[in-house]
Amino acid sequence: MRNILGGWTLALAVAVALPGIGAFSAPTAIAATDSDKSMSKEDQQKLKEHNKLRAEINKQKYPASKAEVVSRIKGVKPDDKKWVEETLADKTYNSSDEVVTALGWEVMPTAAKGATAAKSKSEKPSK
Repeated sequence: MRNILGGWTLALAVAVALPGIGAFSAPTAIAATDSDKSMSKEDQQKLKEHNKLRAEINKQKYPASKAEVVSRIKGVKPDDKKWVEETLADKTYNSSDEVVTALGWEVMPTAAKGATAAKSKSEKPSK
């Protein structure tokens, strides 16, 4: 009886632990995943635009003033660029993380930033 309960307890512990392990493998707030398929096309487009804007902010060389950050944002909707201009405080930013925080967004881990920038580059049409 003890062996059966021990095996069952171990199986339950593994089943509970495994979903948590996947949470550490990739950021879920920004990264495109299989769950995007369940998102509406409008939400998918918003996510794509958000990622593109983040990639533009990450490409900026820092320190940079608000004017420099805004002027170097390319390839996003004019409304999004205007929102950034209206939202950012007029100061010098030392990193993209400072800009992201000022915009009220969550700061992404470094590995995820690279993935977002790489994805953005791969979406551009080749010349």
